[in-house]
Amino acid sequence: MNLIRFAIFLSVFSLVYFGMHWFIYLRVASGLSLGAREALFLRVLMAAGSLTFFAGMFYRVFPPSFHLLRPGNIWFGFIAILFAAMMMKLPADLLFPQFVKPVTAVVVALSLLAGTYSVFNAAGPVRVKQLTLPTPRLTVPSFKIVQVSDLHLTRLRSVEWLDGIVDAVNAQNADLIVITGDNIDEGMDGTGKFVESLKRLKAVHGVYAIPGNHDHYACIENMYALMRATGIHVLRNEKTEVGGITLVGIDDEDESVMADYENLLHKIITPGGPPVVLLKHRPTDFDAAAEASVFLQLSGHTHAGQIPPLDIIVQFVFKHPYGLYSFNGAYIHTTCGTGTWGPPMRLFSTSEIAVLTLTTAPLMH
Repeated sequence: MNLIRFAIFLSVFSLVYFGMHWFIYLRVASGLSLGAREALFLRVLMAAGSLTFFAGMFYRVFPPSFHLLRPGNIWFGFIAILFAAMMMKLPADLLFPQFVKPVTAVVVALSLLAGTYSVFNAAGPVRVKQLTLPTPRLTVPSFKIVQVSDLHLTRLRSVEWLDGIVDAVNAQNADLIVITGDNIDEGMDGTGKFVESLKRLKAVHGVYAIPGNHDHYACIENMYALMRATGIHVLRNEKTEVGGITLVGIDDEDESVMADYENLLHKIITPGGPPVVLLKHRPTDFDAAAEASVFLQLSGHTHAGQIPPLDIIVQFVFKHPYGLYSFNGAYIHTTCGTGTWGPPMRLFSTSEIAVLTLTTAPLMH
């Protein structure tokens, strides 16, 4: 069954992926009125770029193709941005056909600039986002949580990159560090080099993590192996009392759990106790969490889209795509992620760690 699902996914993905290339080729070739030689060059360029991405994705079958993985992912990112730009340009082509050529040239140039900026932006230092949330149920004056999410650790990542993240997290002197899923994208052969870096994460009450969908794609046992090696506690459909709060971790890839999610929350959570902080990878089912007396849900998964058109799509797919939201006295924070998935690119967002300080003091306005 898994093989059938993979075949269906690969077929649909290939259709969409190569369809995007064909659409871009047609719009650019016709929009710029390319001659036969120039059009042939564009076709060869796009064919080579598209196959670079596919070849890189199958490096586990053919290891030498690993060297194509990063350029292939970047190519995919540029294609996504260019596809979104060409789609947005269609109305202008219909309304002002006399300006198709100059507008096409400008759109292509701006798309290339946006893609280049996205690569450098994603490679820049992580942003530290500070949030303060008041709660009268806290039994200590304040409690500082640092949220890390969507590291997507693979052999493409460098130890130096993760060391920079760890240094930024440790500088916050947190009471608690949480990692809200998508920790890995492959097994210990690609992620074992990060063990010593992750061991350096320090907080008064330790480090806790939950699985995300990519942890399952990479085999959940691989994530457990990495967490055991680093001393990071994994919460999977369970709770623990941590420094005056109740910490709950949910594996939202567990279909049996999500089929009876509301009842599970009511079984785990005791109303009227310490503030409940819920770790759930996908920013969904927040209403159910709020009704079950959850004070704060911490999620990731969306990456704030990273690049167009994904940043537009997540706005329609998710009710809480990025940022802090409240409902009936409860909060959900969806981070845009500390790492990136797929193209190492970000256009309208910046990789972040979130520092959420729970306090008994009312906010000053």
